[in-house]
Amino acid sequence: MLLDAVIIVLRETLEAGVLVSLLLVVGNRFRLELRWLWYALTCGFTGALVYATNLGSVSEWFGYVGQEVVNASMQYTIYLCLLVICWLISSPLRINPRILALFLAVTAALAFIREGTEITVFFMGFLHDEGVRVKAVTSGFIGLMIGVSVGVLCYYAITSVTPRISRLIQMVILILMAAGMVEQATQLLIQADWLPATMPLWDSNGILHEQSLSGQVAYAIFGYEATPTLVEVCFYISAIAFIPMVLLGFRYYLLPVVTEGNKL
Repeated sequence: MLLDAVIIVLRETLEAGVLVSLLLVVGNRFRLELRWLWYALTCGFTGALVYATNLGSVSEWFGYVGQEVVNASMQYTIYLCLLVICWLISSPLRINPRILALFLAVTAALAFIREGTEITVFFMGFLHDEGVRVKAVTSGFIGLMIGVSVGVLCYYAITSVTPRISRLIQMVILILMAAGMVEQATQLLIQADWLPATMPLWDSNGILHEQSLSGQVAYAIFGYEATPTLVEVCFYISAIAFIPMVLLGFRYYLLPVVTEGNKL
């Protein structure tokens, strides 16, 4: 068994698995059909294959930091999609189910492209080595099953509580996952020298190691980083605070205007 294959596939699958399980909870709450998920799977895996096979060309963009910039752009887009989803599911106005399904599909598809590309690129390195290929595939399958299992557990854990608590959990995890996307994107832009790099503010590996299973789960749900820089922390906190500000601003400032306009 190749431990690296297990860890890499687990890391990528965990994030996508937890996110998709949460999107499924939201979809079921509004009684949406699963067509949005099949569209996301089709577009996501097709996009991941195309992205992975053209990664060399993409990497040359923007002064040879194209991969970091494109990945960061996808993460920021997922954040915006999750912001809209939070607004849709918390709005007192009647929402169009098709709009919600569209944003669920786009969010899941981008997650599949992002994580699927990493997995595809990793396994492409074993295609020409018959001695390691079977071990790599087997190890990757183990990581995949662990990640999927965690996603399934998250789904049933959220749906097993009362509806009121479930809605609260959905909103909190959506906000934290959205902020985690921003933190990961910020880290990529630091690597690309598009944002300033500074010394880490702390190292929490002694408390929760980033490569452990618990650390991977925390990374998938909260965007956990054991050695964050000041820029990453500022972006993370801002991303968390921005969503409630938008939701409260709509509820207390824009909603009365919209309601009054409808009456007229």
